Amino acid sequence: MMYTLFVLCLLGAAVAQQPEPCVSPSQWEGRMFDRSEKEQSTLEGTISYDSIYHRIRVIEDIQTSDDDMILDVLTLYDAHIQFVYDLKHRNCSRFEIQAPWEDLGIPSNATFYGQAYIGTSGIEGAGILVTMW
Repeated sequence: MMYTLFVLCLLGAAVAQQPEPCVSPSQWEGRMFDRSEKEQSTLEGTISYDSIYHRIRVIEDIQTSDDDMILDVLTLYDAHIQFVYDLKHRNCSRFEIQAPWEDLGIPSNATFYGQAYIGTSGIEGAGILVTMW
């Protein structure tokens, strides 16, 4: 009887937990991929994110049915400048930007939406549990 009561208390504590948004890292890097059948294009690249100094760097390889481009885009939000370096044609352009910095993290007032696996939970290392806010 005591063991059953203990298990029920643990089960109740686990069910009663409210998910809390995690704190996103202030600096991270990732890979990206996008394929558009409609536009007949493929984009592959990397993104480097830095919320401390408000800057983002994207290196993208864009392949279309007409042409290929390899771009290195550095956006410095505090300086209001964006540099776009075309690696294929070896030219650099500088643009003034007015867009404000927006964190890619989870806002403090976010509400829990749900959880889902990308991939599979049945094989270890073959999926990732994603919490949506």
